[in-house]
Amino acid sequence: MRRRRYAVRISLVHPKFTFVSDFDGVWTNPKKELESVHNTVKSRLLDISGWPKSKLEEVYASFSDKVFDKPKCYGWRIEGRFSSFVDEDYFAVPTSIAQYIDDAPCDDAKYLKKLILKDFDSVLAFVDTCYFSSCESFREEVSHDLVEGSESVLRWLISNNVQVVFATNAPYEKVRDWLGEYGLEVADARNDDFKTFPIRVYGRAGKQHLAPDSTTLNFCDRSVFCDRPEYLSILAKESPDFVLGDVLSLDLSQPIAMRVNCHSSAPFAVGIMDLPHTPDWVLESVGEGLDKIDYLVPHITSLPRIIQEIRTKQYDYGTVS
Repeated sequence: MRRRRYAVRISLVHPKFTFVSDFDGVWTNPKKELESVHNTVKSRLLDISGWPKSKLEEVYASFSDKVFDKPKCYGWRIEGRFSSFVDEDYFAVPTSIAQYIDDAPCDDAKYLKKLILKDFDSVLAFVDTCYFSSCESFREEVSHDLVEGSESVLRWLISNNVQVVFATNAPYEKVRDWLGEYGLEVADARNDDFKTFPIRVYGRAGKQHLAPDSTTLNFCDRSVFCDRPEYLSILAKESPDFVLGDVLSLDLSQPIAMRVNCHSSAPFAVGIMDLPHTPDWVLESVGEGLDKIDYLVPHITSLPRIIQEIRTKQYDYGTVS
C-alpha cells in the first residue's frame, strides 16, 4: 500500500502548470530604460523651448513633483480614463508629465504645450514618439537588462513542467532577443505553431485597452478599471494557474475580476512584485479573498517556492486533474 500511495504522489509532483507573467518590471530592471525615455523627452523639450538646460531640468522636476502630489489624477490616461496610475506604473511617469503639460495648469506647461502642438497632433503623440525611439535605441545598445537569477528560474520552470506565457505590452522581438541571450527559445503565441515551446509570448498584448463599458474594482482607496478585452482573450485562452505582474491595474485587475465573476478561465492565484516604488494601496491589497492579491513577490528568484506552494494548495483543494 505504501508503494502504491507513493507512486501516485510522484505522478502528481509536476502536473502541468500554466504561468502568465508580465515581462518589463518583473523580469527586467526597468530603471535604465525609463531613464532613456526621460532623457529623450527632456532633450526634445530642450530643443523646442529655447530654455537653458538648468531651467528645463528644474521645470521637468517640478512637473514630476506635481504629478506625484496627486497620483489618482495622473497615469496612463486613454480617452479620459486611467488604464494605470502614475504611482504604481514605473513607465507611466513620462506619460503623466505629458498629461500635466496637456492640462496646462501653469505658464511653463502652457508654453511647452503650444510649442509641441506646432509639430504634433497632441502632447500624447509627442511623448509616444519619444517612447518608441528611446526603447528602440535602448534595445540596440543593450543586449538585455534581465534581473539576476532570471535564467536559472526560467530553466527551473521549464524542467518542472511549467508553461511560461509572457503577456506583455513590449514587442515579441524584445522578449525573444533578451531571452535568446541565455539560449532560450520562445514562440510567438499568436502563431499556431507554438505548442512544443515551453515559453511563448503575447507581445503588444494591449493590456491598457479598456472596454467601452468597463466596470471597476476597488483596491483600498483606488477605483481601478478591470474590463480589458484584449488581455481577457489571452487569459481565457490560456486558463492560467498563476498570474504575476508589477502593475496592479494593467496586470492583475482583469484576472482578479475573472475570479470575482467566477470566469471559467480565472487563475487560481495572482501575485504582484514588491518593488521600491510599489505604493501602499497596492501592498494593502494583498490578502485572502477572490478580490485580493494572493502573493507579494520580493524577487523573481522566489518563484520556485511560490509555485510549489500553489501546486500544493491546488492538490489539497482537489483542483489538479
